Amino acid sequence: MNGVVIKLTQREAEYVKAMLATDSLKIQAVYKKREELKGLFRENSLLNGNVSRKITNALKVSGE
Repeated sequence: MNGVVIKLTQREAEYVKAMLATDSLKIQAVYKKREELKGLFRENSLLNGNVSRKITNALKVSGE
């Protein structure tokens, strides 16, 4: 699969990462209230984690 390159400033990257974290926390809150919905949000949770890790790694590399 071909990758997509998006250039962000450090501030933009940190903002996107924070949005993903907020979304993940909301999903976790739903899990706690309604366990049966866990499968519905599984893909979103995985994508949030993957994108967040990529942003974290990119921020580490840019800070070196």
